[in-house]
Amino acid sequence: MKRALIGISLATLLISSIIGLAGCGYVAQEDAFIARAFLDVSMMGPADNPAMEQMGETKAEVYRRYRRNLRLNRQAMMEDMDAFWHLDKPSRMTERTIP
Repeated sequence: MKRALIGISLATLLISSIIGLAGCGYVAQEDAFIARAFLDVSMMGPADNPAMEQMGETKAEVYRRYRRNLRLNRQAMMEDMDAFWHLDKPSRMTERTIP
């Protein structure tokens, strides 16, 4: 019984670590997708996509705003994950002070 419990725990740990590490390439894939989508949209004229041609905002500004929103959302998500895993503050078990 004890061996089965240890085996199940190790299998769960292995699978969760594999799943966690598999998501590391998502950011690069997302950036490539956004760049491709931006190129596709920028080839269209204003009549094809009126959202990209707003009064007082160029296509480049729309793209920068979109990228900034993605970056801020990703930072907020990482801050929430750090707070959940208690990685936002140094541990009390640390011997040295961390700035």
